[in-house]
Amino acid sequence: MKTISSKEVQNSFGAFLDTAQREPVMVTRRNRPVGVMLSMENLPAIFELADSMRETIKTGVKAGLADAKAGRGQELTDDYIDDLKTELQARINSNKR
Repeated sequence: MKTISSKEVQNSFGAFLDTAQREPVMVTRRNRPVGVMLSMENLPAIFELADSMRETIKTGVKAGLADAKAGRGQELTDDYIDDLKTELQARINSNKR
């Protein structure tokens, strides 16, 4: 992800918008991240992923409660989180085509 200062954004807003159409751009102020600009084309994929994650979490919580009630444990792994990140990137990439 490209990073640009808020001062640079103010001085060259057109170029900033052009870059944001190609890739997400993090905006910093005093060397701290304050926001991200991304193409509108990415928005549906983000909402779709959020809905999917919400359903996945609900299903996982229900399964976890049932497992806990039955005396079984369930662990959230780094692999699961990595899979979600991969899914988001795939959805973003598919919307770019």
